[in-house]
Amino acid sequence: MQDPVCKIEVENTTPYRINYRGITYYFCSKGCLDEFKKNLTKYVSPADLNKKIDVKIVYCRPCKYMDRALNLARDILSYFEEVNVELVQGDRGILDIYVNDELVFSRYIEKRFPESEEILKSIGQKLQLARQS
Repeated sequence: MQDPVCKIEVENTTPYRINYRGITYYFCSKGCLDEFKKNLTKYVSPADLNKKIDVKIVYCRPCKYMDRALNLARDILSYFEEVNVELVQGDRGILDIYVNDELVFSRYIEKRFPESEEILKSIGQKLQLARQS
């Protein structure tokens, strides 16, 4: 990994790191971390600041999964600014979550409901990949 401030190679085990907009940045020192925080626009490109990803939550309305879907959408929107969330009514016990049209969680496949943290992590990974491209 490269420190975005001083461009020195650092290990991902460094204690100096920050998660900003779903991307973890690593630093060689507290000084570089502080500099990054003071001048975000200098070290984060405008394209990275403006990239958006789409999340679709398909939920079973007859099963009354709407509250679960709404809570998950709220968690996603409160954590990520660069995410669009769409809720879609379904049936037959569905609760599927798609990120950029890729299925990242299915209640049917997993045989359980998703935890918000695992969905947030998956979205963060997709956002990081989108920014690298």
